[in-house]
Amino acid sequence: MIKQTRTYQFILLCVGILLFASCNHNPLKIDVSGVSIPPVKIERLEKDMFAMPKDSIDRYTPILEKKYGRFYDQFVIDVINDGGVRDSTYNAGLRRFLTDKDIRHVYDTCEEIFPDVSFLENGMTDVFKHYKYYFPDKSLPKVVTAISGFNYALAFKDSTLAISLDMYMGKKSPYYFMLRFPEFKIQHMSKEFILSDAVYGWLQSVYKPNEDKNDMLAAIVHEGKIRYLEDALLPELGDTTKMWYTGKQLDWCKENEFNMWAYLIENKLLYTTDQTAIIKFTDDGPFTAAFNHDFCPSRVGYWLGWQIVRSYMKHNSKVSLAQLMAETNADKILQRSGYKPSK
Repeated sequence: MIKQTRTYQFILLCVGILLFASCNHNPLKIDVSGVSIPPVKIERLEKDMFAMPKDSIDRYTPILEKKYGRFYDQFVIDVINDGGVRDSTYNAGLRRFLTDKDIRHVYDTCEEIFPDVSFLENGMTDVFKHYKYYFPDKSLPKVVTAISGFNYALAFKDSTLAISLDMYMGKKSPYYFMLRFPEFKIQHMSKEFILSDAVYGWLQSVYKPNEDKNDMLAAIVHEGKIRYLEDALLPELGDTTKMWYTGKQLDWCKENEFNMWAYLIENKLLYTTDQTAIIKFTDDGPFTAAFNHDFCPSRVGYWLGWQIVRSYMKHNSKVSLAQLMAETNADKILQRSGYKPSK
C-alpha cells in the first residue's frame, strides 16, 4: 500500500513538473547554434573620421566612401551639411565638425565609455542568427557606430544600421542636461539600452505600416507586430528594457490592462482615425495623459497592441513570423487573438 502511494505521488509530481514547464515554455527561446552567419563586425565611423588629417579631407573622403558606401554621404547630409559630399561647403563643414571643442570632447568621452563594442557585436550576431532562422532569405544590414552631434540615436540608410554613441553616454552626461533633453528620455540614454534600441529601430525601418486601415487598432497592432518580432530576436530580454518602462510602470500596465482596454472600447477610440486622439496613447513622454497616475507610462496603446499580438500568436501557433508581419488586417488579428484582459 505504501509503495503504491509513493508511486502515485511520484506520478503526480512528474505531471505537475510537465504542466509547469509547458505553461512557462517560451516558444521564442530557440536554439540558433546551427544558423551560420559571419560574426558581426561593427565599423567605427567616428574613429575613421577623427583620425582623418584635417588638411587631407579631399584625399581621405574617397576612402570613407568606399568603406561606408552611400551611407557616408547620407551621414554628411544629416550631420555636416544638406548638400552631401559633393557640396561646396563639405570640406569646411567637416573641418568645423572635427575641430569643434565640444564635439571633440564628446568623441573622447565615447572612446572612454566604448573602448570596444564587442558586447554589441556579440549581441547583434545573436540577433541576426535569430532573424535568419525565421527569415532565411532576408538580407542583414551592415552595422556601424558614429558620432552624430546629438542629431539622432539610430539611422537606417542604404542597408546600414548606424548607432550614434553620443546618444548613449549615460544618464549623468552633462550634455543631455545642457541640451535640455527630457528627463524621461535621459533615463534611457545609456549603454544597456543600445542593443534593444538598435534592433527596434532596424525593425521599424524594415517593416513599415502595412495595415489596410488608419485607425487606432491598426496603429497599435502594427506596433505589436514589431514588438513581437523583437521578442523573437531578443527572447532573453525583459519587457522593461524594450519599452523603456520601470518595473513599477510595467506592473501598473499589467494591473490596469482591463481598465485601459475598457476605456478604449467605451470611449469608441479603438476605430478612431483622429490622429490627435491616437497620439495621446502612442506618443513618447513621461506618461499617458488619459490615465493620470504616478506609475502610468507613455505609449500604453502600443503596449496593449503588443499584448494583442502576443495573444494572437499564442492562439494561432501555425502562423509564422513572416505571415504575421505580412498580415494587413488588424481586425483579423484582434478577432483571432482571443484577447480579453480580465479584471
